[in-house]
Amino acid sequence: MAEGLLRDLAEKSGVDIDVASAGIGAMDGMPPSRNSVIAMDEEGIDISDQESQMLTPEMVENFTHIFGMGAGHIEAIRAYFPESLEKTFILREFVADEGYDLEVPDPIGGDLEEYQITRNLIKEAIPSILRFITTGDPSLPRE
Repeated sequence: MAEGLLRDLAEKSGVDIDVASAGIGAMDGMPPSRNSVIAMDEEGIDISDQESQMLTPEMVENFTHIFGMGAGHIEAIRAYFPESLEKTFILREFVADEGYDLEVPDPIGGDLEEYQITRNLIKEAIPSILRFITTGDPSLPRE
């Protein structure tokens, strides 16, 4: 869902970036869950063609930014890929209030409502992520 949300906002903002998602424990080639597709369809975003993939050393080397859904994800990425230290971040670290609501729960196997909650937590963070990627500053633009 994060890949679809970031890609969609980047396209709507006229920002040309490559967006991909991968996981430490992901199985290559798996389609998104039915509830992920439905939750994203509600936002007008089609993720049905996305496929899961394992995070590889080549990806870590080539990606400029890596975002995990929570502290555990970041710790695992840094443990497997210590060279990623400077470019790994928690997805919600720029919008969470002093660590509260920092973690994005994994809704795998849950009902549609759980996927919608997860989608909304990700969606809230995506504008700050796009600003951070493009400017180095995740804060809201000044009026």
